[in-house]
Parts: sequence; C-alpha cells; structure tokens
Amino acid sequence: MRTHFAQICMAALLSCVRVVYAHEGPEHEIEELTEEMAKHGESAKLLTERAIEYRVLGKLPESIKDLDRASVLDPESIPICRELSRVLFLSGKPPEALAAITRGLTLKTEEPADFASLRILRAEIFRSQNENKKALEDCDAAIRLHRQNPEWYLMRSDIQRRLKLHTERIAGIEVGISETGAGILEIERVEAWIDAGEFTTALPAIEHELEDSRIKSSWLIRRARVLIGLGKKADAEEDLKDALEEIGKRINPKTPDVPLLLDKALAHELLGEKREAVKAYEEARDKGASEVANLVEKIKALQDPTDQKPAAETKPDSDSKLAPSVKPPAETKPSTDAKQ
Repeated sequence: MRTHFAQICMAALLSCVRVVYAHEGPEHEIEELTEEMAKHGESAKLLTERAIEYRVLGKLPESIKDLDRASVLDPESIPICRELSRVLFLSGKPPEALAAITRGLTLKTEEPADFASLRILRAEIFRSQNENKKALEDCDAAIRLHRQNPEWYLMRSDIQRRLKLHTERIAGIEVGISETGAGILEIERVEAWIDAGEFTTALPAIEHELEDSRIKSSWLIRRARVLIGLGKKADAEEDLKDALEEIGKRINPKTPDVPLLLDKALAHELLGEKREAVKAYEEARDKGASEVANLVEKIKALQDPTDQKPAAETKPDSDSKLAPSVKPPAETKPSTDAKQ
C-alpha cells in the first residue's frame, strides 16, 4: 500500500515537473499564444503578450509587427502604446518611439500611472539623446503622477547630475527616500554628496557602510573619491588598491560581472592607470554597460597618444601614484553592492 502511494506521489511530482518545464521560457510562451490565436482568433491582449515575449528574445521586428496589429485592434490602449514605444526605441528608432508616446499621451485613462509611465519612457529616450533638460521635465512630471518607484528617482538623479544641478539632485533623492524607503536611494545620496563636493557630509555615511558591509570594494572606491577631494591622496591610493584586491578575488574572468568591471575601471582611473582603466571600461561596454553615461567618450578621453605605443616603449606605472590632476569622475559610479 505504501509502495503504491509512493508511486502515485512520484507520478504527480513528475507531472508537475513536466508542466513547469512546458511553460518555461519565452519560446514556449510564444508557441502557446500562437496556438491560442490559431484556435480562437487574434486579440489585442494575446498579441501584446506575444510581443513582450518576442522582445525578451530580442526578436524586435516580430514584436513590432504584433504590437502594430494590437494597436489596430485596441487603439485606445496606453499599455500597448507604451510597449510599442519601448520596442521602437530598442530597435534604434527614437523618432518613431517618441511619436508613439506623444499619441499615447492624447489617450484617455483613469490611472495617472499610465501617463507617468509614458513620461518616464520619454525621459529615457531624451536622456539617450543627451537632451537632458527635456528628460528632466518628463521625469519630474512622471514622479508627480506616481511617487513610489525608486528607479524613477534614480533616473532623475542621473539627469540632474548631468546638468550639474547638485542641490536639486540631493533634495530630490531625499524626497525619494521619504516616499519609497529604498536603500538604493541612500547609496545614490552618497554619490550625490560626493559629486557636489560635500565630502565631509559623505564621509561618515561611507565609514558606517564600511563597518557594516562584508563586500567593501564599492565603498572603498567612494571613500577614495572623498579622500581625493579632501587632498588625502596617499590614503585614497591605499583604499583603491584594497578595492582592486577585493575585486580581483570576486570577479569571474570567464563571465565578469559588469558592475565589478566598472568598479575596477574606476579604481584604475583614479589611480591614474589609464591603460588598465580603458581595458576594463571596454570590457564592461562589450558586456552591455551601454547605460553608463558617456562611456564611449570616457574611453576616448583616457586613450591619449602614449597609450597607443607598444608596451616596450611605455614605462609601466610601477608606483601607481595618483596624478595631481586626478579628480573623482562624475560619469561612472561604483556599483551598488547590497549590504552583506
């Protein structure tokens, strides 16, 4: 009897496993949605769901085709309009994406968050085009409509950083912390203090994190930036070397983590080790770190003529001394490691 019961349980378990695997992955979802539409006909809902799965797979033309059809079936849908705008943007068609957002903002909705999501997407597109004033206007409008998304406060902070609106940036982050309680915004506030030159304000917060965190490299880099700002370059150099040592132990050479690569690059940059910084920045770029502001320009700026000489003609940075002109870069920030 027990054996029979065990067999029944095992059969049920295997059945559940098969169901899980049958529904695993975008490809299976696309197959099921296609079958559903073949049986019952197309609908805006099913087409949009399939378009999202196509986007996840990177099949953007297929996604656009489904969304265009969904828009015909439900022309008043803001979610469809938003998804179409996003896929057009990802496809390298920002003008078409902006036009779709503009149309979406003319539609009717009882949910302010619908318009907010369109405005934040438009802010993202404007930011990618370096139209930061327009991006900030949309970001502000989105947050007024929906105040609980910490990612939106991070986006606004980045735009204000680009515009060098330090006071407004810090105040906006404070509002975000109050509204969301998100720890990521507390880290962003430290970044804002450093970028604003408020080193004595940032230092106690960094020291506290260094005491509590098991993973310290990002906070060591932040402290180094503060110490450079305070003129304590020898102490900063020690922090940067310690950060690089920890990163070296954590990073996987075969599949390196992008935030770790960016930390590594910034530490080398602050040490004045341009060649090593460029190598790490380029690797991060190739791994998908395109969202980092002006990464291409940063790489070009670090590639001076002496870096193009053969290794035998270039003296190694044996002392790794911080150059007097080195300042905390504003364009690349340490990763936001979770507290351990």
